[in-house]
Amino acid sequence: MQNRRILAALTAATLIAICIAPISPAKYIPESYTRSTNYYDVTGDPLLVATLVGDNEFCRGEDAVLEITLQNYGAIYRIEGDEYIDPGDSDHSDEEKLAAIEFGVELEKSAADRTRAVLLADGAPIDVAAGVREIETIEAGKTEAVRFPIRIDDNAPAGIYQLRLKVCYDHIDNVQVGGTPGDPDINCWNVTETWHQSIPILVEKESDFEVVDVSSTLMVRETGFLNITYRNTGEEVATDAVARISDMLPFTATRNQERIETLAPGEAATACFRVSTGRDAVPKVYDISTGIRFKDEDGDIRISDPMQIGVSVAPKVPFSEKLRAKKWWIIAVVVVLAAFGGWRAWKR
Repeated sequence: MQNRRILAALTAATLIAICIAPISPAKYIPESYTRSTNYYDVTGDPLLVATLVGDNEFCRGEDAVLEITLQNYGAIYRIEGDEYIDPGDSDHSDEEKLAAIEFGVELEKSAADRTRAVLLADGAPIDVAAGVREIETIEAGKTEAVRFPIRIDDNAPAGIYQLRLKVCYDHIDNVQVGGTPGDPDINCWNVTETWHQSIPILVEKESDFEVVDVSSTLMVRETGFLNITYRNTGEEVATDAVARISDMLPFTATRNQERIETLAPGEAATACFRVSTGRDAVPKVYDISTGIRFKDEDGDIRISDPMQIGVSVAPKVPFSEKLRAKKWWIIAVVVVLAAFGGWRAWKR
């Protein structure tokens, strides 16, 4: 809940910042602009605001597509005449028509033309698909969408990350016309502007696991124990945790899952599996898969990503070697039995 409040505050601050953020204009004036007439001075500009559509909370390792809308809140704020048209002039009719042509183009000043958008990670543990998204025109009051595939890094720490949306667009700064109504020479003074907006992304807290130790007493054609130690490397407590191992030849587990109960962040626990090896087993290290089923802090059942471990199987010990290894125990038993037999004979 605290993360959601922080995220909402950051989003609101971002929208305020984009409205007051400085914009970098790049102006260029066509040579013919100085040889035409300016009938109107029209004040108006585009104002683009980006909004992330849908959820912005993700899990580490997740693939997603961010859909970002670009809404143009631009408008025309002021219209003034610049060139007086004298009704007594012989070309009065043509000038009125040229002025009307200019006025129609001037009203397009609030449209964002040739919009280019790119999303940048800026060091966040998030992979963003490269490439520029282009939109021909976003008229005032209209909305267009751009989409960026992303992937949250597998080891991304939980927290809020700011992706940077960079948007460039062109728009008309002023218009002058020349020529004749039948063949007007429309000259536009265009401006290219660039702005940046932060897109907040939340990587959720969750339990994550790693195997920190593996030991076994497994031998060919024997039954032994496989001990696996897991550590919770995430930020959430995992409850009702159950460790699992995959069923695969040449292993047969009496039970392929064992309870390890609760694992807090940073804590480790060991699961002990009783495993038999089949006739096809050979002495070597086998790769098997293991994982953990658990409940998160919301009580939802989750399954960890599979983890690969190496399990060593030792050669089978011949019976003669087992006897030699236990000869002192055998001798001790024989001595004890002999002493007991002698004691009973003495009692009789």
